[in-house]
Amino acid sequence: MRSILSLGLVALAASASTVSAETAVVVLEFGPGGSVHRTTTTYTESNSAAVASFWDAMHRPTKRGSMVQHAGMPVVPDLFTMANAGIVLGLQGGSVKAMPTATSLLDAAASVDNVVGHVHIPGQAGADLMKRASSNDLKIIAKEDISSRLQSTADTAARGELEGIETLSLAVDNVDEAAVADEQLSNMLKTLKKKASENGKTVVLHLVVEEEGASRRRLDEGNNQNNQNNQNNNNNNNAYSNERTMYEIQTFNLYLWTSVGLFTIVFSVMSAFTAMPLMPDTLLFGEMGKMAGSD
Repeated sequence: MRSILSLGLVALAASASTVSAETAVVVLEFGPGGSVHRTTTTYTESNSAAVASFWDAMHRPTKRGSMVQHAGMPVVPDLFTMANAGIVLGLQGGSVKAMPTATSLLDAAASVDNVVGHVHIPGQAGADLMKRASSNDLKIIAKEDISSRLQSTADTAARGELEGIETLSLAVDNVDEAAVADEQLSNMLKTLKKKASENGKTVVLHLVVEEEGASRRRLDEGNNQNNQNNQNNNNNNNAYSNERTMYEIQTFNLYLWTSVGLFTIVFSVMSAFTAMPLMPDTLLFGEMGKMAGSD
């Protein structure tokens, strides 16, 4: 009986830990920009499949035209401008909170340079996201190789020489590893910010971080916000339901003005044909005169 009760408590604790955990994806853009935009939605929760569709639409040219991004996401790729390089950097381990650079990027309320938007996925979805982003077997970078690997990736991306998505994963299991990873992450961000602008290349970095207890904290904050805005929400429901994403607006404008242009061209051609003056065919009349003279 005691063993069954113990197993039940362990399972309950594990499920509570999973529920309180949350995976955050921070989207940063360096260089000229314009390849990714934040939408007007305030709902940032999504799932792994939706994030993977966003990555495919942004960084995989073979899928860009045929891949449809999941609706309702807080960030969308631009219809005309494509990033020159894409990097997915995953932080795994229980010491992410000891990384001040990473934690500052996770704060959606703060205004941080180069941060476009945030996507939140309930539960521990970091491994699944990294698997979806990588076409090959994903390997965690060793502590002694973090500096060289991150800097070389940043330099290559800033030159626009990356193909598809470069996927990197760092293990942050203790404070020492967190300190090294945070320092190199900061250096990587500085390199991307400087060299991408110098080379005129747009680089998008997707930072994937698993946060312990973030889901419960955001849920409490959301409940407080909802209690304060209930009356406003009742008045604005219709307005929110009519909102359109940046992708939908761009697609509509593309189809609209393409149709207007084609109609104008066809109308001009038909008008030219209609107004064309009718003149006698001198060659035809000349031949008929020769035939009449020979008779």
